[in-house]
Amino acid sequence: MFLLRNGLPPWIVKFVLLLVSITSLLFILDLDKLPKISEYSQEYLAIQSGYSSGLSNDLKHLLESDEKKEKYFLLIAIPTMPSHFTQRAAIRATWRNVSRWSALRQEEEHFKRIKVMFLFGKTQFGETSEEFQEELRDNDDMYIIDGLQEGRLVLKYKVLWALKQSLSFDYDYFIKTDDDIFVNLPLMTMSLMTSPRQRFYTGSCMHVYGGFGGYPHWRYCSGGGYVLSRDVVIEIHKLPEQVHQVKFRPEDAYTGWLVNRLNTLTEYKVKVFTQGLLKVGPYKCGPFTHHWFYHHVRSGKMETFFQNIDRNVYMECTDS
Repeated sequence: MFLLRNGLPPWIVKFVLLLVSITSLLFILDLDKLPKISEYSQEYLAIQSGYSSGLSNDLKHLLESDEKKEKYFLLIAIPTMPSHFTQRAAIRATWRNVSRWSALRQEEEHFKRIKVMFLFGKTQFGETSEEFQEELRDNDDMYIIDGLQEGRLVLKYKVLWALKQSLSFDYDYFIKTDDDIFVNLPLMTMSLMTSPRQRFYTGSCMHVYGGFGGYPHWRYCSGGGYVLSRDVVIEIHKLPEQVHQVKFRPEDAYTGWLVNRLNTLTEYKVKVFTQGLLKVGPYKCGPFTHHWFYHHVRSGKMETFFQNIDRNVYMECTDS
């Protein structure tokens, strides 16, 4: 612990932790005093459109008959824009293509079951582009969210929608990443095979947000890539609606907020496993590094990344 490493007596450390606990308790009592979203904002209109309101109301319907649902090991949500054709094509051709990975060929079929959800808001481009409409017809991994106008301001609601809709499937882990991320799928899969299936939240979780406008501080995992076990997704949807509707914008901090509220407002405690799983270049590609996610990888570089990692080749492959 930082306080102990800096030579503070144990009684001072305990006192500081007690103050943090008291602050969290007081925050619970003041939940209704959080800043409200303006009824004229894009976020408010998006909520009222119905894709994120009532998250708890139809949870029972989403959870019933789990045995009849499609079963996957990983469900991967990727917010994207309609115009990002080459990024989606590169993902489908490289790390998403499970059959290409040498390290996964001998694994059990269940661990190779991967569901990808590319997430879109509505745009005039998406509605009028023939290329985008053709891509929609040719692929079953594209999800357009009714009522949500495309844009970074509502990115967190794309993820919230995906969390909800993911429960239409039976899976072990929910993963959020971006369309400029290369995923080391074998390393991530084999690591998760031996990871907890419950109360699990991991990624590069060294970030802290909050401390303004009535919000406490909380820790969160970088949006480049984080993982939630399915039970945590279920519990998130049981939280009060005012917890879902918050004013700040960063999507990754938002997911950390929801996990933090579980740990603060409910008896369902989630363990945050802090790991340095996200790498930002320059890169040394190889399957034995501890990175699951490589950030800022353009479509033209993804095939190089794939070949080098799949063949155990270490080399500089900076995306420049």
